[in-house]
Amino acid sequence: MHPLVAREGICWPGTWPACEPTEPDAAALPVARFVGRRTVLAEGVTWLEGRIEAAGARRRIGRLMLEGDAPEMLRLAATLARSLPLLPAGASLAEEALAMAEDREPRPRRSGPPSLAGAEAVEPAFLAALAHLQDVLLAETPQCRLEKGPRGVHQSRVAIRRLRSILKLFRPVVDGPDWRVWDAQLGDLARALGSARDWDVFLDGIGPGTLAALDGDIRLKRLLRTAMREREAAYVALGRLLAGEGFRGTIWLGLQLALIRPSNVPDQPLAPFAAGLLRKRWRRLKRAGAAMTGLDADALHDMRLDAKRLRYAAEPFSALWPGRASRRFTRRLADLQEALGLANDATVARQLAARLAGRGAGGFAIGTVTGFAAGRAEGSRIASIAAWKALKKSGPFWKLDAAREA
Repeated sequence: MHPLVAREGICWPGTWPACEPTEPDAAALPVARFVGRRTVLAEGVTWLEGRIEAAGARRRIGRLMLEGDAPEMLRLAATLARSLPLLPAGASLAEEALAMAEDREPRPRRSGPPSLAGAEAVEPAFLAALAHLQDVLLAETPQCRLEKGPRGVHQSRVAIRRLRSILKLFRPVVDGPDWRVWDAQLGDLARALGSARDWDVFLDGIGPGTLAALDGDIRLKRLLRTAMREREAAYVALGRLLAGEGFRGTIWLGLQLALIRPSNVPDQPLAPFAAGLLRKRWRRLKRAGAAMTGLDADALHDMRLDAKRLRYAAEPFSALWPGRASRRFTRRLADLQEALGLANDATVARQLAARLAGRGAGGFAIGTVTGFAAGRAEGSRIASIAAWKALKKSGPFWKLDAAREA
């Protein structure tokens, strides 16, 4: 999909962060070519159809190019997507051609967490983070296939979590019924991804670990075969969801909200706004950390959520206070979240094993996995305590009066 608008220097989903040249470099050597036709369907609506040829390979492509008034074109795209598999393009034609010539996958436009370096006001920071994360989601969801491995599902979930975190972070100044509808849709998508992710974690961690501890016991092998079938079913269901109208509707609703919302947010400075949010989440995590040696599994799970919420706030806002302190804090916060996550993975593994009862998994295998998971959880508790001590020692990086952080 062609760029519709460029507002305050923000590169919207479906566009490149840096503009690609419109004219070829006369000194460049050709590595690929496009053969096809361009059909103008209506004013601002063009259908491009043909093939890319590079390195002896060919690939058919079709692109609907939209240019013009953003609200009108987005409404058109959303309407068409109800019956057509229409999503913003994952890469430009030039990048697809270069990827073919170099025998690789097209590079994503954006990856990882958003950075708000240079942002000074709340609204442009919110919109920049939103555009970044929607592009990450568009890049990762096509990789959510079993044969591609677990990365696509994991990174798609992380992108959604960061998106929902951004919505919550900026809710004091950006809110409304449409935003809440989109947030709920993102939550539904995260839960669908979560089923496949849970089986990935089980089959890549505690399941094989238990099997190795029992020297390949046949009863554990039967349990793992059943788990593999469950994972396959979860991926099939996820594939249907991602190919359906509901997923496309979620993507287009997010773009509409970001691109055509009225500019009614006060010109609020970003740094004080960010510092207040970070301070609030840090204090909540400190309360849990002060009592973590006596926390049960449910309380440790809640602490993990608090750590995750703080991390998803610290990642984009840390660029406002660049330097060693912010890098150390975010790194140690990630270590804490990972350690707490291992305990949560153990809890989920016990639940998944129990679900396999009577479906190829016997009581011995389920009990063994449960015991192995309990041992893993206790080890992760020890690691979590050490990670918390390191994080608390580093202290917050945002510039506030020291007395308010005590």
